[in-house]
This record gives sequence, structure tokens and C-alpha cells, in this order.
Amino acid sequence: MHPDEDAFGDVQFLTGSPQRFSVLSTLADTPARPCELCEQVDATRTTIQRILAGFREREWVVKHDGDYRLTVTGRDVYHRYRSFVAGVEQAQTFGPIATCLGSVADELPASALENADITVSSDGNPLAALDRFTEWFRNVENDIYAVSPIVAKPFNEVGAELLQSGISIEFVIDERVLEQSEESFMGDLTHGLEHEEITMYVHDERLSFGFIVDGERCCVAGYDERNNMRAILETRGDAVVEWAMDAFERRRQRAQPLQNLYS
Repeated sequence: MHPDEDAFGDVQFLTGSPQRFSVLSTLADTPARPCELCEQVDATRTTIQRILAGFREREWVVKHDGDYRLTVTGRDVYHRYRSFVAGVEQAQTFGPIATCLGSVADELPASALENADITVSSDGNPLAALDRFTEWFRNVENDIYAVSPIVAKPFNEVGAELLQSGISIEFVIDERVLEQSEESFMGDLTHGLEHEEITMYVHDERLSFGFIVDGERCCVAGYDERNNMRAILETRGDAVVEWAMDAFERRRQRAQPLQNLYS
């Protein structure tokens, strides 16, 4: 669907400079005269007058006793534009982890970013996401359900600490992680097989993302093409926790218990 040419022109006008939305936003709070707008918006009197003229032409404002005030249309434009900007800002925040999650990002609930914390690795701090994920993992207080496409020494160490504290773990990995574990962490793998508080499953397809669910909390991790953790999302949102538990259950159903491979 292509926007109406006149409507598109109005959008271009509003987005043409930050001062235009600043004027609209100021008038959304209270009617004001041009001199008062100059005190609140970083623009000259001439610029303010031009902006107001553009608003009057589009019937977004009316002038009454020297004050400019928003019309119903102008107020609607203000709220819709503010909502649009908020959506763009949210997309900028979510972008780094959405890129790493790939198609899985489409599964996440619309509320995934509400009260969420996102940590992104960078060239200056390539281990930022991994370090934060490990810290989050270390501080769990409830039995956990996890999916992971990688194996790493810090995860094994934290897992051993949690098992010692009495926390139960259900963990889905793929065959590649199993092979890496057998090659580099056979002692940890044997400990997992023998410990009654951990149940590991091997998925029949390659896993491309990871997460841990800890009661009311969830931490989702995204990886790059080299399987390096690049970004994580932490949340207490019920919808995300419910999604993660469903995602875990679906993958567990397609996996087989690790013990079966060694029986």
C-alpha cells in the first residue's frame, strides 16, 4: 500500500526538522504564543513562525487570542508520531539481538522489550554478552530450563556450583555441543550424566540460539555465524517466560536423553 501523496508530504514536513515536532509537542502540553515557543524550542522566531504557518496550513493548529493550540487532528498527529518514534527507538534497541536470533526473533512476544535489559558485545568489548550471561546464570535461585548451542568452561563451572547448591537443571544441547563436550570437557559431561539433579537432552538439529528460564526470569542469547555470543536479552515478562518454556518443551520433545546415548 502506497501512502497518499498529500499525506506523505505532511509526514515529510513534520519529520523535516526536530524543531517541528518540538513545537507540536510543546503545544500538546499547553497553548502558547510564538515568543513562548521560542523560549522552549531551540529555534529562531522566524523559524517558529514558519512552523506554525505550516501547521495552520495542515489544520493541526488554530490561533485564538494570540495563542496557538492543537486541533483534534493536530493532537492525533502528535500522538501517532510519538508512538512511531517510540517504535523506532525500540527497534534500534532490539536490532542487535534480533539480528543474532534470526527467525526466532519473530516468535518472541510483542512485549519482549518491556522492562528488558539488553547487553550487546562490541569490538571494544567482545565478551560483554558472554560475561553478563554467565553472571545472570550464576545468580539463578530456582530450578532452570535451558537451551544452548555452545559449550563453554564458565557455563560448566557455574552449572556445577548450582547443582551443588541443590538447583535442578534440564538442559537441551545439539550433537555439535555433545561432540565438543566429549572432546574438551569429558569430565564435566560425565559429572552431568551421573548427577541426579541434571537431565540433559540432545536435539536432532543444530540449535541457533540459547536461553535460560529461572522461575519468573528469562535470559535469551543470540549468536553470530561463528557461534560467538553477541547479545542477550534479560526480562521478567510473563509472556517471554511462557514463550521460552514452550520453546524448551518443543525442543525437548524432539531430543533424546543424553543417558540413552551412553546406555
